Amino acid sequence: MILNNFRPVSVFQWLKALSFQLLALSLFSCNKTAEINANKAFVGMTHVAYGVGPLNLFLDSISLFPIPIDFGQTSGVPGYPYDTVVSRINYMQVKQDADILLFGNAAFQQGSYYSIFVFDTLDKNSMNLIILQNNQPVRTDTFTYIRYMNFSPGTSLGLFLTNAKDTLRQFSPRPFVGDNPNPQSYVFTQVPIGKYGAIAYSSDSTAWIVDSLTINKSTNYNVYLQGFALDTVSGINKLQLKSVPLN
Repeated sequence: MILNNFRPVSVFQWLKALSFQLLALSLFSCNKTAEINANKAFVGMTHVAYGVGPLNLFLDSISLFPIPIDFGQTSGVPGYPYDTVVSRINYMQVKQDADILLFGNAAFQQGSYYSIFVFDTLDKNSMNLIILQNNQPVRTDTFTYIRYMNFSPGTSLGLFLTNAKDTLRQFSPRPFVGDNPNPQSYVFTQVPIGKYGAIAYSSDSTAWIVDSLTINKSTNYNVYLQGFALDTVSGINKLQLKSVPLN
């Protein structure tokens, strides 16, 4: 019998050995928990992949979000898009149901905040993503900062922000992010706090009223155009302005 291969151990010796094992396990667990709690990064994801259903993000085979994210939506809760991850090199997958659409390694620095945009044109086989670190500038009582991006495929679009008196900020036409997926191209720009009308415009001066935008003094923002710059398009695919508060 297998039992006969073990030497007998007195009750005292067994309890003593068990006590040392439990102590070692307790210390290991405490150190492991402390390491994880001190080694956090913060990640949010926005879904701008046209024609693709709800998406979820997996890091080392663990789902980051409680439910998949629909097209045009951002993770987290209103005003706070982030979920907590362990700061390290993570194996990352973007999935639609059980289908893996994107995969690769991503490194998140301790204490840093990140925005991930998953995008494509019209074919899920051409999907890609861009990871932006939110090194947010210091806000003041009169100014905050926004990062402007264009997720309207096949276009180069700028943005006017206007109030009742004047155009207060102009962002020159920028190509679709899929044509220029360089994170260094997307930086924060200072804007006065307030409520704006928003007008998208092309290089040939064609313009579209896309929505209003409220800039709060306590928040920095990702601001992006989504949809198609065509008058014949309606619903979720029409050209619209979206904003994500970053805190």
